[in-house]
Formats: sequence, structure tokens, C-alpha cells
Amino acid sequence: MTLHKVKRKTMIKFSLPDWVKIILQKPLDAKQFSDNEITNLKQKLARFSPENPLVSVVIPAWNEERGILHTLISLADTNTKYATELLIIDNNSSDGTVNLITHLGLKIFLETKQGVGHARTCGLLKARGKFILTCDSDTLYPTGWITAMVEGMINNEQVYCVHGSYSFLPSHNTPRWQYAFYEIMSSIIIKKKEKTQPYLNTLGFNCGFIRQKGIDINGYDIETQRTFRGSAGVVEQNATEDGMMALRLQQLGGKIKALDGSEARVWTSDRRIQLDGGLKNALTMRVKKYLFNQ
Repeated sequence: MTLHKVKRKTMIKFSLPDWVKIILQKPLDAKQFSDNEITNLKQKLARFSPENPLVSVVIPAWNEERGILHTLISLADTNTKYATELLIIDNNSSDGTVNLITHLGLKIFLETKQGVGHARTCGLLKARGKFILTCDSDTLYPTGWITAMVEGMINNEQVYCVHGSYSFLPSHNTPRWQYAFYEIMSSIIIKKKEKTQPYLNTLGFNCGFIRQKGIDINGYDIETQRTFRGSAGVVEQNATEDGMMALRLQQLGGKIKALDGSEARVWTSDRRIQLDGGLKNALTMRVKKYLFNQ
């Protein structure tokens, strides 16, 4: 009798995973770390400067001195066999973001045109890897994230773009269990979009694509560029720069693949939800738009 492995879908968690808790317990301010802690972090991040990277992880940043450190700590614990470079794109930060990144020994490039799409375009052109993975500076990434994303493309030549799932980090306004219910409800909308408009599920804090394909279609070139904090109370009527990249890759003949599993699930801040006026308002807007076409 032959036994087959059954791939189980990741269950939405009502509490934070241990690895997320450990990172959130650390300070956001680098000045509160000891010299040994900073040295250890720099040593871990040094792996992201290979001579011939296969993968380029790109993070746009605008005034993220007190946010990006947790993201970098999560990436520093990455466990992958693929040579990976890490690029930070500074989009005219006026705080200590540049000094922090430079102190940690990471590659940083300046993009003077303001807007997330412009910053991502800069990363696309500066990257050297065959595969681009895009992050945000308010998001935490599991140790197997890079491997999961890359293997979603490397094992299937027809797949030009992949995206994973996400959960929200709790805030003072909203506990984790409430976000879990929100994510369960949102999963219905996400599944509906996956069948007809998968590019709308492709979000910049957790997606990847083939770099040359992205260059060929100039995928981040959209008429109106988003700011880093987004727009309050707006449900996406059209694809943003992330979704536009995915849409153009699809139109080029490639597939967009949704990745399941805990290693493809990232944990991101709830800034978008709070901008929309809180959990209730955010869910109401999305239900009206995607389920009732209002």
C-alpha cells in the first residue's frame, strides 16, 4: 500500500507564534541594544551580500527607523540554501533610517521620486538575483519564507509570480483574537479573488516574481503612485503597483501562484486597518465591495 502525504492548509492562529513573540519583545530602537547584540545581528545579516545571488529581497523604506529593525531581525534568522542579497531602498527618509541600515552593513540605495512604486522600481533595477522577493519594513518573516517563495517559482517555469498569506500583529486598539476572526472572514474574499483576479491578492509585503519578466513589462509603472502610509477608507478599485506587476505578468502568459503553509504566512502591522477606521469599518468595506459589489 502506498502512503501519500496530505498537505494541510495553515490554520489561522488566534495567538502569536513563539518566534513572533520573541521578536516583538525586542526593542524597536537600535540604541537600546547592547554592542554584542548589534554585532551579532550584523554577523547574521552579512550573509545577504553574496557575489552571485539567485534571490534579491527588496525592502522599500520611508522613515522606518523605529520599524524596520524587527523586520531585519526576522530575516536575519532565515534558513535557506539559496544565495540571497538584501537591498533597502530609501525613499527620502528624514529620520535615522539610513544611518541604521548603513551601521548594520546592508546595501541601501536612494530613490528620490516619492512613492512606493518608484522605490520598488529602483530595487528591481538594482537587484542582481533571478528572483525578486518583496518585503515591507513593518512585517515579520518566518525562517523558511525565502525558500518557500523561491521554490514556488523555481520548480514551475510557468509560474512568473507567487504570493503568500498574512496575519495581523495585534495593537493596543485590537487584540489578536479579533484579527483572527477578521482573517477568517477575509479568506472568503481572498478565495473569490484568487479565481478571477489573483493579482489583487498579490501584496508587496509578501510576493515574489522573476526579475527579468518584471523588467520586460515595467510592472511598477502606474499612473498614480501610493504613498507609504496608503490611503484611508479606500478599497482597491484597481491594482496598486504590486497588483499591477502581477497583472502584467499574467498578461505576459505567466501564472500567479498562491502559496499556502506557515512558511509563506507573514505577520504584518495593522496600519492599513487602523487607517480604514478600525476592524469593523475595514471588514464592512471589503464585504460590500467583493461580496455584494457595492
